[in-house]
Amino acid sequence: MKRVFSGQNLFLLLALSLGHMLMHCFQQGWYVVMPSMKETFGLSDIQYGAIESTRSAANAALLVPAGVVADILRRQWVIATAGGLVGLGVAYVVLGLAPNYGIVLLATILVGTSMALWHPSALSVLSYRLASRRGLALSLHGMGGNIGNAVGPAMFGIMIGAIAWQTASWMLAMPLILLALLMWIVLRKVPGVEGDKAGAKRYFSSIIGLLKNKVMLILVVSNGLRAMGTVSVFTFFSLYCSKDLGFSSAKVGFYYMLMMASGIASQPFLGYLSDRFGRRVVIIPSMMLLGLFQILIVWSGSGAGLVLAALCTGLFIYSVSILAQAAAMDATPPGAGGATIALLMGSAALFQIPSPTIAGALSERYGTPSVFLYSGALVLASALVLLFLPKDSLKVSSEKSG
Repeated sequence: MKRVFSGQNLFLLLALSLGHMLMHCFQQGWYVVMPSMKETFGLSDIQYGAIESTRSAANAALLVPAGVVADILRRQWVIATAGGLVGLGVAYVVLGLAPNYGIVLLATILVGTSMALWHPSALSVLSYRLASRRGLALSLHGMGGNIGNAVGPAMFGIMIGAIAWQTASWMLAMPLILLALLMWIVLRKVPGVEGDKAGAKRYFSSIIGLLKNKVMLILVVSNGLRAMGTVSVFTFFSLYCSKDLGFSSAKVGFYYMLMMASGIASQPFLGYLSDRFGRRVVIIPSMMLLGLFQILIVWSGSGAGLVLAALCTGLFIYSVSILAQAAAMDATPPGAGGATIALLMGSAALFQIPSPTIAGALSERYGTPSVFLYSGALVLASALVLLFLPKDSLKVSSEKSG
């Protein structure tokens, strides 16, 4: 039997996992910088939450078109992935030079669009080339992102504790742009999905099929509710540590790093379990535990309890989204992998748009801890939605890997 993780497939997986690490390093670093933005520009909690709502709106606007491009122009996938990294670097340059809240929102839009460029192409390529180990492959790619999730907050926390946050933003952006160009040079001749590109008629027929797929629609709703909850935790956990607990920037980055680091090992492990025993039996308990751990942050204090709550939350906060992506790809008709990821992530981004602003309103009225009650309730609701799936609906795909 042909080995799945060998030769060009292995190189592709490693390269995209590295790029994903860089992408998430700067994405999660953003949340550590946000309290400094709030202080510098004198923002209310609602304005603070609106920053993340703006990012979600920009992300949602581009994800579906990016998925269309990922499926129709399969051989140009590397342009989208490298372009996403370059765009993220440019966003941080703009942020570092921002004189007011309006320019901060412009940088936020660039972050959202850059994240949208990466995922449809990268996840579609991996999903089809490594179809028989899809859960594990997407989880390893996700693990690269989780390493970035852990490194980014610590890196930015240390930097803005030593120099001005504006200076740290544009200084860190320069090596990211250079690494993105290097990635394009290395991967530009590596084919993503072998074979002819999908015809437009067949492509749009498969899109219509996705919209009629009951399993896919349930996944979209569940994933959207989960995303509403987790984005509020991402946005307000750093503010909670900074404002309510009085942590320094470096300490905020450290606690945020703890939350992200625990998922590094759990992602491939849960991905393996889902390949072995099925998506449904793994994803529903994982969602329920995530919701409970987010709620427990409220009563965790500022010492060992918070460390434990952050670590336990981190075990699932990204892993469940990877499991949802694998489940969606299992239900995907051939030739629409990028659109499937774009539909799942784009709908999640649409769900996310109001959530940080709602969380900001709750924070102003009832205090920051109320955000964790709100987010935990949403994640628990997302787990309940998955109970409506037929028991045999999330069977693992057995497509042949390239």
